[in-house]
Amino acid sequence: MQIRYVIPGPMSSTKLGRQELERREALLRAWAAPDVEASVHEVASGPASIESAYEEYLAVPALVQALVEAEREDVDALIVGCFDDPGVDALRELAKGTLVVGPGAAAMHLAGLLGGSFGIVTVPNPTATRRLVLTERLDARLVAIALVRLSVLEVGDNVDATLEAMTSAGEELVVKGAETIVLGCMSMAFLDVDAELGRRLGVPVVNPAKVALGVAETLVRAGLFPSRVAFPPPPKLANGQPIEELLLR
Repeated sequence: MQIRYVIPGPMSSTKLGRQELERREALLRAWAAPDVEASVHEVASGPASIESAYEEYLAVPALVQALVEAEREDVDALIVGCFDDPGVDALRELAKGTLVVGPGAAAMHLAGLLGGSFGIVTVPNPTATRRLVLTERLDARLVAIALVRLSVLEVGDNVDATLEAMTSAGEELVVKGAETIVLGCMSMAFLDVDAELGRRLGVPVVNPAKVALGVAETLVRAGLFPSRVAFPPPPKLANGQPIEELLLR
């Protein structure tokens, strides 16, 4: 089984460099089942990181191209590497054989299996995250969103300090009634500190990278694909126009 995690921006061109992609790929492979070939790719253009709705939309065209490439290479599942799930609905409309998974929706729905309410620890700006909560109809379960005052590209600079900030934010959410904590940033997810954070807070901490990988594996094994009633192909594609031509227009 091939599962491809796609970072919706040229991360290797940032201060994190190519080594961060390699580090994340190593983690995914360690988390994956033995028969899963997990890989990390990035798109060649777009925002260096996604911290606004505007940057989400900028990332979608390159993600579409990444899906086209994944389908050509018979990739079983593609994970969109941003908690806010940018473009997931559009990619599902276009996908013919590659399953598309959004880590944000997957993590929040799984949190509902672990407790009646959840809180999200993330970085500014949480506007797109709030919209995703509403889209997934989970607002009745969301206690609050607590922020760690770091940018996406700064999360890994000092892991110990970031973990302390995440702990403080998580404690705030638990006091407010959160029975489960969801990490709302993929850079936080790849710190691989969810188990330690859960021990500190006394509640389950859901890591969206691990969950998205597990959901992708499960759906592929079960032979399940998003509903065509919910995600119908665009009319041009349904009428036989190649996706490559659609991208050029």
